[in-house]
Amino acid sequence: MVTGKKMNQTSPTEPSPRGHHHCAGITRRIAASLLVAAVAIPTSFAQTSKPTEYDVKAAYLLNFGKFVRQADGQGPRASFDICLLGHDAMGQTIDDLAANQAIDNLPVHVRRIPDVTQTKGCSILFISADEDDHLREDLAILSSSDVLTVSDAPDFLDRGGMIQFVLIQNHVRFAVNLNAVNRAHLVLSSELLRVASSVIGKPPTGDPR
Repeated sequence: MVTGKKMNQTSPTEPSPRGHHHCAGITRRIAASLLVAAVAIPTSFAQTSKPTEYDVKAAYLLNFGKFVRQADGQGPRASFDICLLGHDAMGQTIDDLAANQAIDNLPVHVRRIPDVTQTKGCSILFISADEDDHLREDLAILSSSDVLTVSDAPDFLDRGGMIQFVLIQNHVRFAVNLNAVNRAHLVLSSELLRVASSVIGKPPTGDPR
């Protein structure tokens, strides 16, 4: 059970069909949600339409990369890859958000992968809730990797995941399992942890951030 603030979880809802124009409509409501996490929406996105739950999650995924680092330093990489496993409910939104973005001076790429064995090079892995039956196996395979795992599957943190999206009063928030983060030798910024809805575990001693 996730400890901390009480969380009301609901099953993810499928976003309504949308084209490229809708994906460009990341609005003030997303900006307000992400302001809580001290992150900003790319200014190139027009504020013209109501974002879906998965629009918000896509924006969070991109911004998580700005608040995570490897404790021992990251080896050479050509890009910062955000990988999606399972049903792709984010669609074009996350591609549009990632376009022309950079994290740690690396271009951001979005990759859809067929199974967890294809995570080489991934910095962040979003595991769809429809992978629930394979979740323990997926996380076991990832146990020796340095990939930040994120999901909206129920009890994701209890099963060893790192960041779980939760719905609180119809707003997308996130909870953190620092024990899992520490095992992967990753460090999350204190700025991110301060605005998490709940946190399990403690950051490494002496973490300056």
